[in-house]
Amino acid sequence: MFDALRTESASLTRRTLLRTLGVLGALPLTGYGLRNLLTASQAADINSLCILSPTKTEGPYWIDEHLNRADLTTDTTRASVLQGLPFTLAINVINASSSSCSVAQNVQIDVWHADAAGEYSDVSGNGQTSTVGQTFLRGYQVTDASGLVTFKSIYPGWYRGRTPHIHVRARVFDASGNTTYNFTTQLFFDDAVTDVVYANAPYNTRGTRDTRNATDMHYLDGDSSNLLLSLEKTSDGYAGVASVGLSGLPDSVVSDVFDVTTSATGTTNSLSLTGTLQVPSKDVGTYGSIYVAAQVGDVWYVHDKTSWVPYTDDFPAYSSGTLASTHALNILSGINAAALCGAAIYAGYGQNVQDMLQKNQYKKVYTVCQ
Repeated sequence: MFDALRTESASLTRRTLLRTLGVLGALPLTGYGLRNLLTASQAADINSLCILSPTKTEGPYWIDEHLNRADLTTDTTRASVLQGLPFTLAINVINASSSSCSVAQNVQIDVWHADAAGEYSDVSGNGQTSTVGQTFLRGYQVTDASGLVTFKSIYPGWYRGRTPHIHVRARVFDASGNTTYNFTTQLFFDDAVTDVVYANAPYNTRGTRDTRNATDMHYLDGDSSNLLLSLEKTSDGYAGVASVGLSGLPDSVVSDVFDVTTSATGTTNSLSLTGTLQVPSKDVGTYGSIYVAAQVGDVWYVHDKTSWVPYTDDFPAYSSGTLASTHALNILSGINAAALCGAAIYAGYGQNVQDMLQKNQYKKVYTVCQ
């Protein structure tokens, strides 16, 4: 049950996130356990991703299509889309302001990019054929409680003067639909991977591309190293992940979010740990449960508010009832933690365990002795 856990608890890296995408997209409807809680976690060590992303131009092909969809390959019969190499994109959006570093939920992320023929949808001119009225390879998703959005697409093709890239726009809207935050950037691909992809159909029918990262004016405009996608081969294509660090986000994004803060007191020989779990306003007043769990070496424990109990097949709640805006957690009370160094503690909430996992409403909140 726990073999997938043992090497996952240190910190979230881009490569780790790539490997968890399959778990995120295919959690079973029954049998939810601590393995899913950990391997699907997106916020194990958010500080490792807390880097401001540079702004990049939106370019001439931005169209606000208002397409809420994760699959960007739908609603088209275009061969240069349907025959393109499958590509899964994950973007982790971070509130990377100077005063805080946390995931940013409820941010609308639009993406758009060229097809295998190097052409964008719904535009004409600028050196490409008219695709007006088509919407392929465009869409948006809204970041979840872990700051994550994912898209199904294809590996982008090239066009003259540009290295392969994906455009990204991050926006926040107020209750009236007015834009209160707007940021654009671009994501880039490893040239070595692109060379492999472009050696095969349908990409190899267009000759050799004229621009690589080292000669692309937009890649060279500022430090683009943290905009380079981490890529991993999949069974039918590639998966890529990037972290986009934002600053100046409105309070509606950075304040009204799920979060857990903790405070440790005492010494290693007598350690106490309390916490506060913050529930977003959309869930306040609804019925739900709070969950607290810990991994100690290879063994998992669950806190039922009375005591820590070994995890078997049951996942008792720390508390259940009407959700308030905040919930106090009494996690550890004067314990001798000398033998527990490295133990990781998690907390989250949901209507039930299944709901918590599906919505990614959990995080690692404390590591003993760190």
